Amino acid sequence: MKTMSAPMSAKLLLVGLSVSEPDKRELVRLGLDEIHVRHAFIEIARHILARGWSIAYGGDLRKSGYTEALFDLVRTYNRADLSGPDRVYSYLSWPNWCDLLTSQRADLANVATIKEVARPEGAPESLPAIPERGPGELLWNSLALSQMRAQMDSDIGARVLLGGRVSGQQGLYPGIAEEAALALRSHTPLYVAGGFGGCAQLVASSLGGARPAEMSLEYQLEHTPRYPELVSAAVAAGNGPAFADLLDTFNAAGFKGLDNGLGESENQRLMQADDVDEIVALVVQGLRGISER
Repeated sequence: MKTMSAPMSAKLLLVGLSVSEPDKRELVRLGLDEIHVRHAFIEIARHILARGWSIAYGGDLRKSGYTEALFDLVRTYNRADLSGPDRVYSYLSWPNWCDLLTSQRADLANVATIKEVARPEGAPESLPAIPERGPGELLWNSLALSQMRAQMDSDIGARVLLGGRVSGQQGLYPGIAEEAALALRSHTPLYVAGGFGGCAQLVASSLGGARPAEMSLEYQLEHTPRYPELVSAAVAAGNGPAFADLLDTFNAAGFKGLDNGLGESENQRLMQADDVDEIVALVVQGLRGISER
């Protein structure tokens, strides 16, 4: 486990949550719906907060989104000995924080700490709206997302994966896959709840030695809008996607590389379970163990 640093200490474990909705068709195939993913996310977050730990989440502030759900939870579980801003760290990549209104900041001041991750070095002062971005601007946005994920990984003491899109992202890699690779490479304890499908399930299978087709340049070129433009700009800048390296990281790590306080059989259960109570119990069991190291 990596050395603890602010804002994490032996008393306060900061847990990164990685979640987004898998493809609806996959959820239907599993007999699930998006509401099941959201319920699992809320229950995991609720139990983390109830035990006095804190949560980091990288996303935006869209209405009825996952970040808003976290803010509601911290209002419920705000304890006298732990103020609101110490319960939720909301990581925002550039330029997503640029338009945050003063009134929004004031409203969130007692609820969460907003972590505005700096603009990538050399990037322009601003970016146009997504539909109006050229290939170079798509790349700057992708680099900003990667920078946000790297900053978050350096701050947290553990990460939990749940669901997640496998294509259609704004970055070079599906976000949850990139965050999983960061965690494994930095020895951040990682929990993979793969039973709700999506990118978390692909990470789970890759840890077992698989090399899913979705984790390939060919798949992303076909299934992610404007990806060819992004890749072209990235290759020209000497920073093209390296899916083989990503899969090598997962394959090499295996169950031992998760370093999450759970045994192999327990991690296998976590990667397959779609029962929320079982998922929560396993995650909390592992977190309790690493928080006492």
